[in-house]
Amino acid sequence: MFVKRPDARLLSLSFGQGPQTMLAVGGWIGSGELWHEVIGYLPHWRCVTYDHRGSGASTHSGPITVAAMVDDLFAAMDAQRIDRCLLAAESSGASVALEAVLRAPERFTGLVLCGGAWKRPLPGQYDAFIGRLRKNFDAELHAFVDGCVPEADGEDMRRWGYHILRRASLQSAIELLECRSALTVEDRLSEVNVPTLLIHGTKDYISPPALSQELAKALPDAALELMPDLGHVPIGTAPADVARLIAKRFDCVAVKAAR
Repeated sequence: MFVKRPDARLLSLSFGQGPQTMLAVGGWIGSGELWHEVIGYLPHWRCVTYDHRGSGASTHSGPITVAAMVDDLFAAMDAQRIDRCLLAAESSGASVALEAVLRAPERFTGLVLCGGAWKRPLPGQYDAFIGRLRKNFDAELHAFVDGCVPEADGEDMRRWGYHILRRASLQSAIELLECRSALTVEDRLSEVNVPTLLIHGTKDYISPPALSQELAKALPDAALELMPDLGHVPIGTAPADVARLIAKRFDCVAVKAAR
């Protein structure tokens, strides 16, 4: 379905009919499609994704702001008739997920943050990156994907990831970076009082593992799982392992690897 917002239409997909529900969000210009392989290993859950504004098949006419993205998240939940759920996010989607939990903690049973980039950027932190995007958007996306997936056997994921990111426009890519200056979550971490699973690849060069280690110490109820020799997107390079960690932390039916 397309979730209709005053200034956007957000593609949202629902998989399965299990008693537990997980809503999954991508990061930067990565759509909900990034979670599809993990969802395949959670057959006894209801899993819902949506393409946030600026990514995938979603469209928008208004600005991209943190507040709008949090509003969109709740709109997707309402459209899919989700009262409470486990909220999963990867990369910079973690910051939006944390902001959503701060706004309405009663609507979430827990959090899964994979390769979380949750901090407010320093002034000028993205200037060089934005400059490279403006100069050659396509080449910089290829370089970004290569950095996300350093695994030697990750060619399939690099190719897939590039095509996911390439659906976004240059303007959306820049707005999604610039809006992060309005993040407030790092000032309120002690208020994030839901069970949280932090997953991070030890070879993540995009969002260093130290970010999840810091978050694990700051949150009241967090478990940290470091995944050896994996890069920024374990949800794509090790989806079965990510699904098992989710199952273990949140008491769902045991996940079996595909044969």
